[in-house]
Amino acid sequence: MESQTQNKAPSVPKDWKMETAKYALGGAGIGLFVSAFQTAYSPRKGGSALDLFGKFGGTIWFLGAMGGTYAGVSAATEQIRGKDDYLNDVAGGCAAGLIAGLRKRSIPVALGSCAFFAASMGTYEYSGGLQGKMHGMTREERDEYRASFFASENDFRKEK
Repeated sequence: MESQTQNKAPSVPKDWKMETAKYALGGAGIGLFVSAFQTAYSPRKGGSALDLFGKFGGTIWFLGAMGGTYAGVSAATEQIRGKDDYLNDVAGGCAAGLIAGLRKRSIPVALGSCAFFAASMGTYEYSGGLQGKMHGMTREERDEYRASFFASENDFRKEK
């Protein structure tokens, strides 16, 4: 396990402005997609394609703001703390959850969303994301990592 941390190249801190812009545009793209579905399946008859931006345009801005806020706060927290770990994503998730609560104009919803997004994003990052925590480890390192979770016989013996 020690060799993995020694072989790991030092991470370059992310530029929070670039991360914010990138994720805000991605969130706005997802919002545009969702807004298109809302427009297509709206019960209102005789609507136009401009309803995509008019009636349901708030979805585009909302998801863009959530994505940008999450990425910006996560990257800024990483720069401030000097560490790239799951706590950065906890802070970003909480900030994105607060945006969700602001849209509903409710402090309880904002706090609940903060807790939910912080817990879900922190857990996701802590578990290693899509690759898993043991990605890049050798067989011996994985065995050592797994063994560290379980007690050995020596742990149960009483010292006299």
